[in-house]
Amino acid sequence: MADAVMRCLHTSKIPHLGVSLLAKRAGRPSNLPGRQLFVHCTCQIRKRALTTAITPSSLHHSKHSSRTYASTAPTLPRPPPRASRVPPPPPPIGIAARQPKTSNSNSNNGLPRTRTPDRASSGRSFQIYFWGVSLFGFVLSAYLSSLYVTYKREVRESAMLDLAPNADVSSRWLDLSRNFDDEVDMSEKLMSLRAKRRNLCQQAQGNVLEVSAGTGRNMDLYNLDPINTPRNRRIKSLVFNDQSEIMVYQAQKRFESLQEETDAIAKFRGPVRFIVGDAGDKRIINRPEGGFDTIIQTMGLCSMSSPVGFLRRLGELCRQPGERSTGLDVNLVRADSQEKRNDSGASAEAHETAAGDELDSDKGGKILLLEHGRSNVGFINKYLDNIAKRHADRYGCWWNKDIEQIVLDSGLVVESKKRYHFGTTYEYVLRPRGGLEKDASERKPS
Repeated sequence: MADAVMRCLHTSKIPHLGVSLLAKRAGRPSNLPGRQLFVHCTCQIRKRALTTAITPSSLHHSKHSSRTYASTAPTLPRPPPRASRVPPPPPPIGIAARQPKTSNSNSNNGLPRTRTPDRASSGRSFQIYFWGVSLFGFVLSAYLSSLYVTYKREVRESAMLDLAPNADVSSRWLDLSRNFDDEVDMSEKLMSLRAKRRNLCQQAQGNVLEVSAGTGRNMDLYNLDPINTPRNRRIKSLVFNDQSEIMVYQAQKRFESLQEETDAIAKFRGPVRFIVGDAGDKRIINRPEGGFDTIIQTMGLCSMSSPVGFLRRLGELCRQPGERSTGLDVNLVRADSQEKRNDSGASAEAHETAAGDELDSDKGGKILLLEHGRSNVGFINKYLDNIAKRHADRYGCWWNKDIEQIVLDSGLVVESKKRYHFGTTYEYVLRPRGGLEKDASERKPS
């Protein structure tokens, strides 16, 4: 045996690998120097050869080489074919009950089950995803293309119109064949303007005037129920005004229809008037005694030829600071404002100052505006300017007016201001500045 190993080591092209294998089989470390490792392995092999009988079958000769190799490891039997394998015996009942069931085991032979990917289903999912994305991209591109084509056509038509900027276009609302509500319904829903209208109308109290009322889109948003509405928020009288006689007629029919659908106990019992004409004209709306406690305008300045003068006229019609109201109990309003100050946690000194100064606690009536105009984004203003003529000719509305500048020029006191939709929608709460000198035309005849 030792001679065979020596011949194997001398004739092998990789003696170091052979020595390492022999050292491993001998159970000794292979970190010795080369010469000492070789001597050590040889001694171990000789000892094993003396104690173990070497059979001829342990020597294996290669068919393609004359070299002789010796193997000291026992020969392992070949595994039987796959079909003839016998499944292992089942474990005892107690052990089987404790082992978790796995979905990977094969019920036939106990071997792990190999899952093959379902190529057909994955292919169908990819096709659905691909065609869905393609269809969405096609629809989006077609929509954007139509918008671009429409914009270009509107620009060309706007350039050909002979219409001066801010010209009077109120005559567009005199067309009997048009349904004004249907033309604005979709845009108002997309911009959630209904909620903003409701927010303004819920603040109305006392003697209320709504200018640019249109077809009465705000009528069902007022607190007209005298039973469920607090005394300091009740409405005493209503006046609806618009330049279009057709719209005023539709608004009157809508109000009557709403009152018919309301229970008798919840119907509005105050006076209601419908006036046709330009509210900016002092001859159209007479100022009641004590003025109007609330004036509401929604989407009306865009149609005015003189919006600054119109707002100044609203300031004159509004109840002035410190003026006695005929439609509202000012003491209740003061108590309500005082309660709000207490809830907000203001200081006691501020409470005493507010209670002692009557003018500060009563700032007069409110002018509530909800308008649309120029944006605070440059490219949106460019878009509005390019087709402003075409829009005004079709809808009777100049949608590129600078509402903020108009309010500043009117001289009214800005109590609060909010802007929405990239700055194109304005929400104002205004107060009269005071010091109103009544004209002779507003005084009662002797």
